[in-house]
Amino acid sequence: MSRKDAVYIISVAAEIAGIHPQTLRIYERRGLLDPYRTPGGTRRYSERDLERLRAIQALTQAGINLEGVKRIMQLEGAVETLQAQLDRIKAQLAQAKAEADDTLSSLPDILRPTIQDLLGN
Repeated sequence: MSRKDAVYIISVAAEIAGIHPQTLRIYERRGLLDPYRTPGGTRRYSERDLERLRAIQALTQAGINLEGVKRIMQLEGAVETLQAQLDRIKAQLAQAKAEADDTLSSLPDILRPTIQDLLGN
């Protein structure tokens, strides 16, 4: 996260979230939040941090303890990573298919049906 994204000091972030600043410190110690730190060590929170905080609050209000919240958020992060990888693979596959179709269209007419059958097209 860049410094320009992290604009809220801890008291403001806590007020926006409707919680005590100490709760933010607890969440940070538990590994649920990772605010930007200025060179002087001051915590700065971004809109993304506040969104994450809202998610933490929703999960805890649903009765999930902080360790459970942490695990859920780790799993959500893993799912996002895997989804991004899947999207890249799908794009590569689509490009490879388009290239194969181009190559196939350049084959002599007599070979094309046989190769299409082999490829399952």
